[in-house]
Amino acid sequence: MKSSTNSIDLVDSLVQLNQVLLKFTDSLRASQMPFWLPGKTATNLEQAASLYADIWYQDNQDGRTTRSQHGLIGANAELVSCAIELNTAKALFQKLAIEYRLSQSSELQQSLHHRTEKLAELLHRQGASRLHLKQCYRQIPVIETRPIKVGFSWYTSGRSIRKLTPQQAEERLLKMDTSQSHIQLQLQAVGNLRPGDMLAQIQTQVPVIRANMLWKQEEQMLRKARNTSLPIIVALDDENPSLPEYNEPPLIPPEARSRLERSDLKIDPQPFLPSLRAHRYLG
Repeated sequence: MKSSTNSIDLVDSLVQLNQVLLKFTDSLRASQMPFWLPGKTATNLEQAASLYADIWYQDNQDGRTTRSQHGLIGANAELVSCAIELNTAKALFQKLAIEYRLSQSSELQQSLHHRTEKLAELLHRQGASRLHLKQCYRQIPVIETRPIKVGFSWYTSGRSIRKLTPQQAEERLLKMDTSQSHIQLQLQAVGNLRPGDMLAQIQTQVPVIRANMLWKQEEQMLRKARNTSLPIIVALDDENPSLPEYNEPPLIPPEARSRLERSDLKIDPQPFLPSLRAHRYLG
């Protein structure tokens, strides 16, 4: 059990995050810089402000999903500074939330609701009962040096692969309902593995928008790519007052392309342990 002082530190951090978030969105709404958001209705910065301020669960929202949107927001020095300050507040709150296991503590959740009237009013206005931690943690993408071009594209073939030992797989299966026949069959399958065997636990990732950015530095071209779930804040100044060149990808991602396996590291497409999404390596 964590001490009450730790709980107060955590709640204070959330209050501070909301204050900095309000400062950022106010600065954003007052901006006169150019911007681009996809969709015919994206005609003002209020939509962008609501995207950045979106840190609460909505009714019936699947906790495994996050709401996202790409775009470009031109920014002066003040707005860039506010975005960096907000990212710092987000990082601090994430550190404390992870340390104190916020998502597992009903006591801390109640503290978040009743800490201050201002926070309670904010919760009521948002129509949300609790924080969406992933949306709260995610950093605002900030580019402090304007690129000459930003190319947006859908990335639909993403997946994460984590290696599991037979012992790790067995431990995870034992935490499930072992009275079920399909769990018993999978435990038997794990028991037939050799100690040196490894399994691949595969998680298919949802399609994401990737921003491919290009800078010209002297006689060289610098390229960087990053996934983006929020509009990118791009620093502009009198020398470069316009947004970089950009494209407009389709609003709906294309169907995922089949991904080729490396010839030296193939994975059986059929799951070996379906309950763990675990596959065997071939060869």
